[in-house]
Amino acid sequence: MSDLYWTIDSLVVKDNVMFGFGWIFHARYEIVSLRFRVMSAGRNVPEHIYADFGKSREDVGRSYLNHARAMNSGYVVFGALSDEKHPDSIVLECALADGSTIELSVPSSKIICFSNDYAKDKNRIVLRQAGTLLKRGLYLIRSGKISSFFDKVKRYLNGRPQTALQKPDAFVSLFELQEGQNLSVILDHNLGGGANQYRDRLVDTIISEGRSAIVLTYHVATLSHMVIVRNKRLNVRYSIPDITFLWQSLQQLSVKDIIYNTAVSFVKPDEIPQFLIRLKVLTSARLMVLAHDFYLVCPSHFLLDHDGKYCRIPEISVCDNCLPKNRYGFAALFTERDISKWRAIWGSLLAAADEIITFSNSTAQLLMKAYPQIESSQISIRPHEVAYLEDKVVRIRQTASLRIGVVGQIGFHKGAAFIQQLSREIKRREVDVNIVVIGSIEVSCEPSVVSQTGPYQYDQLASLIDASGANIILFPSIWPETFSYVVQELMYMDLPVASFNLGAPAERIASYSKGLVLASMDAASVLDELILFHSKIYLAH
Repeated sequence: MSDLYWTIDSLVVKDNVMFGFGWIFHARYEIVSLRFRVMSAGRNVPEHIYADFGKSREDVGRSYLNHARAMNSGYVVFGALSDEKHPDSIVLECALADGSTIELSVPSSKIICFSNDYAKDKNRIVLRQAGTLLKRGLYLIRSGKISSFFDKVKRYLNGRPQTALQKPDAFVSLFELQEGQNLSVILDHNLGGGANQYRDRLVDTIISEGRSAIVLTYHVATLSHMVIVRNKRLNVRYSIPDITFLWQSLQQLSVKDIIYNTAVSFVKPDEIPQFLIRLKVLTSARLMVLAHDFYLVCPSHFLLDHDGKYCRIPEISVCDNCLPKNRYGFAALFTERDISKWRAIWGSLLAAADEIITFSNSTAQLLMKAYPQIESSQISIRPHEVAYLEDKVVRIRQTASLRIGVVGQIGFHKGAAFIQQLSREIKRREVDVNIVVIGSIEVSCEPSVVSQTGPYQYDQLASLIDASGANIILFPSIWPETFSYVVQELMYMDLPVASFNLGAPAERIASYSKGLVLASMDAASVLDELILFHSKIYLAH
């Protein structure tokens, strides 16, 4: 027990949903599983919500310099319980690589429980989370990372609701006469990444047409629905009680189109399709459904099964066994865990859509595999517009030895566990190969093999790759990504790029002159392939 270090920075339970974050590491053993065990009044059986762990915590690493695992000790927990009873007790269960499990009682002082009538408690949440982020920000300042500190502050403030709306009339009154006409309503998460980039450009287009955009999203940190209203005059964010509030508000406005971007992270996700269909019937608006991920197919929206492997959309009987045990993506928010019901609900949305848009042929094929009733003629395949990317060719200076670059925030679905295995294989062979992560990785890797730059801004990417000495870029994502801006950026930079034979990235890399679609996902075989690829690119002339 004395070898285990941990804390809970914030733990919030609203109705039946839990969100929290903190850090934990063991001095001698890797953590293999981390989950919260919840007991509620009137229940004889506990419920479990798994945490996503291994996230970068430089502040903790600095405080525990003698412990290598401290650097990747962060965790986040987000999931739903089966009912809305407040928990009687919460225990953190930490399973270690030696086969043991340590149980840690969560003090009641660390838990904030509330419901929709929660103004006072919401302020407590904001203050507690802000205090934690301030402590982490002070580390960045002391480390000389002033720009990173201000970037984190900006993202935190820009993401939060500015205030709350309680009555639909207050929402309607935001709009001047013409601003409430021909509205675009967009449903989207607020987690960042490619889907949000796409949404932001879409909103800019709507504003340029002189119209208003309403984005319905979900603010995970405060467990609240949020609307973002943007036009030439307004750029505001408000928390709202629930999606019914927006339904009531939009009855008094004029809606031209409804756009489903993604419902990932929304609580009660099974209510979303019916909400959008009812809105379409009410307004006679055009409904577009965009496939940025596979949430339309499964609550595990990266199509990872309960073992963390790409499932390839098997028979329903396999899904029936998998989904109740699945802890990946946002599966824990769908409490019924019934794949047949999930497909029926989301299939109704696809049937009601005026247009279904995917960004690659691969995604379209997978969507039709899950929903055989969809005809290919119903799907428009539109690769993302990337004209905004600049042609910044990176000049490779060091070519004698293989230096593998990995770009981005590398969590589990992006291949963190694979990079860990690859680093161990490199160390085992004692070959002259290194890995540099341009970004950060959410797992502890062999320090003699793997280095990382930390988070970066888009305009820094070319110079960071240049400075890193990387000469082969590996895109290690373990799910069939629907596009990948990162891969497109790397190709624009004229860099050699390798990926697994999955999804849209492999589609594009297969026809790229400096591309390699890997034949295997085994670390030893991939290392062999990358060594040969490096030789072919640089040493064969």
